[in-house]
Amino acid sequence: MTDTYLVNAVVIDGAGNDPLEGAWVRLTDGIITGLGTGAAPRSEKATTVDCAGRTVMPGLIDAHAHMAAVDYLDRLLDSPRPLFAARVLAEIESTLDHGYTTIRDAGYTDAGFKQAIRDGFVRGPRLLTSNGPLSQTGGHSDLRPAHQREAVPTTDGLVWPGVVVDGVDQARRGAREVLRAGADQVKVMASGGCASHGDDVTEPQFTRDELSAIVYEAQARGKFVIAHAYNPAAIANAVAAGVRSIEHGNLLDEEAAALMSSAGCFLVPTIPTFQLLSLEGTSMGMTQEQVDQVDTVLKSAFTSIEIAVAAGVRVGSGSDVLARHQTRKALALELQARVLGNLGALRAATSVNAELIGRGADLGQVAEGFVGDLLIVDGNPVDDIDVLQDKSRIHAVLQHGAFVVDRRPETSHSTVDTQGAQR
Repeated sequence: MTDTYLVNAVVIDGAGNDPLEGAWVRLTDGIITGLGTGAAPRSEKATTVDCAGRTVMPGLIDAHAHMAAVDYLDRLLDSPRPLFAARVLAEIESTLDHGYTTIRDAGYTDAGFKQAIRDGFVRGPRLLTSNGPLSQTGGHSDLRPAHQREAVPTTDGLVWPGVVVDGVDQARRGAREVLRAGADQVKVMASGGCASHGDDVTEPQFTRDELSAIVYEAQARGKFVIAHAYNPAAIANAVAAGVRSIEHGNLLDEEAAALMSSAGCFLVPTIPTFQLLSLEGTSMGMTQEQVDQVDTVLKSAFTSIEIAVAAGVRVGSGSDVLARHQTRKALALELQARVLGNLGALRAATSVNAELIGRGADLGQVAEGFVGDLLIVDGNPVDDIDVLQDKSRIHAVLQHGAFVVDRRPETSHSTVDTQGAQR
């Protein structure tokens, strides 16, 4: 057994408690086995890391990301496959460098990238993939232009397009297909969206019977379903079917929030993508009509969180950033802090997201028995949450107790350990 002590630290535990000043954390074989203030217990065989007053906190979790969305779909499908793969792998490493130790991918990214991380070919977060999102014909992930009848071409082993299914039997088969291919959860498009052609955020999509069939198949495999849903009708349908979380939920009302609370369903806001697309959407190829939809849901995004909190809904944290905005994931914390406060936003992006993905007992907190996925941060995010948007302020990233990123000024090297990242 090997002990490592992180000493002289400010500890943010991720559970929403006030920071501990002058604190220490003990790691034993990658697990947190001690936490306290004052002088740390010492042993001759232990490794001691002086944090020099920096903050130690849980690694960040993004519950709604799209790691394969490094460019627009048409450009990706036209890219040479080695180039496409290289770009995704580079983005995966960059995400870890920015302090994210776990990513729940909400669609399109192939499970093969998860295997590349596990096998040590690339440094990256613990990656939970959904493979292709399930969509009805004409739904949010039916990516065909209106004039096109044939399916969108796939890039096997790299990116999944939407899996278009209609009726209960096809819904079952679609769920089974993405699960067969290694999905950690199933993503469904239960409403229209902002950036798709021919649908609208106010439209519910899929029937309750279709959604229930998908949930049944996921639960039969010990997995769960996450639902893209903006409007109250779509949210009610998804909750009635038994989904684990509502993604976006910008048009949430009190009645739908009460249903979510009663069912134990999480809300995962994704405000960064709306703010960024509102500012830059037209330059990224969106139509003015699509940008107008973005503006509409952006205005209600903060209110939806307030409604959810008032109803007792557990609120996680997602970014949903795409293409050139991939490095802006931590904007989610700044934006959610406007409603939840800094401690609440940090909790959403750590312990609440860990609970959401089914790892609440061992991820997302600095506490005994939890996995040592940790950050050492220059500054205190409780005082200034924006420090987490500056990669240079993320002085170190630990996964399972090992330094996988180390840019502390007092160290003259970058420690890289690509093994065991997904345990």
